[in-house]
Amino acid sequence: MPTPFLSPRGRRAARSLALIAGGTAVIAGCDRIKATLYPPKTDAVWLADSAFVEQSPRLLLRAVRTPAGARAVPIASIGTGGVRALSLGDRGWRFLDTRLLRAGQSFVPYRGSAPLSPLRSARGMWEGGALDSLPGCRDPLPAAAIALPDGVELLTSGREALPTIPATLGAGVLQEVLYTSAALMAPMAGITLDRIATYRRSVAVVGTGATASPTIVVSYEDPQVMRDSSTQMAERPRQLIVVFDRGSYGYRPSLTLSDVSATRISPRRRFLGALDTDRDGKAELFFGLSAGIARGELVTYSYRFSGDTWVADWEYTRARCR
Repeated sequence: MPTPFLSPRGRRAARSLALIAGGTAVIAGCDRIKATLYPPKTDAVWLADSAFVEQSPRLLLRAVRTPAGARAVPIASIGTGGVRALSLGDRGWRFLDTRLLRAGQSFVPYRGSAPLSPLRSARGMWEGGALDSLPGCRDPLPAAAIALPDGVELLTSGREALPTIPATLGAGVLQEVLYTSAALMAPMAGITLDRIATYRRSVAVVGTGATASPTIVVSYEDPQVMRDSSTQMAERPRQLIVVFDRGSYGYRPSLTLSDVSATRISPRRRFLGALDTDRDGKAELFFGLSAGIARGELVTYSYRFSGDTWVADWEYTRARCR
């Protein structure tokens, strides 16, 4: 029934408003039906990544030294579950950079298994312009710019260092182990006594908790670069790494790594340190690749002590370019 108080023009306006309101209701109803039948896509990767970063996980980082300065690059999270490689989406990496790598964040560097004084990040990866410009890489992993002491290969986030395990070695024990490695282990690996004297040797004594005594890591590097032969079985190892731990009758080999070629796919390794990343009282041994290997600066292998030997536990084989 027309409203008597409205003029003809007012009644026409009222009808127009009613039609508009009715149309709006129909559209809203259609939108609700569409939302029910076709719910918007959820970015599940971002939801998982953001929830992970919000927990401020403890990170394991590799030290990378470039002409532009030193970098700390996160490669894994650590905790009671052990070492877990980081794999985030683009938004997740940027969120991690903002929360955990930005200027002022603390990191603990380790030399071997010994923690040094905490360091602070000078800046994160995307504070202002990008920190690094890697050749041919559009999406590099984030890195924190940080001043690193010599000999540091591994870092953990935060100010609290991982548990330290004593590494006190009795007088004369190291010399006995070195004699065993040269006189017994080298010939068994195919390196004669006169040849082993020409190899570069490095020694690390680290507390691991594997036994009541420290673990000794002895590495031999052949300085002579030789071409691969067609009979690799006849080649002597270009590298020999022997890990020693104390048994019932003194120190004995608990892990042996060797490489019989200068240019094989599996390049020479170097010892990075020993860290108890899962806080179970026993440290894991960490190895990387020899310096100068293209795209191998982050490659990391870890070994855990099981029974009376070291067994492969975890590896990270990605490069800085995602």
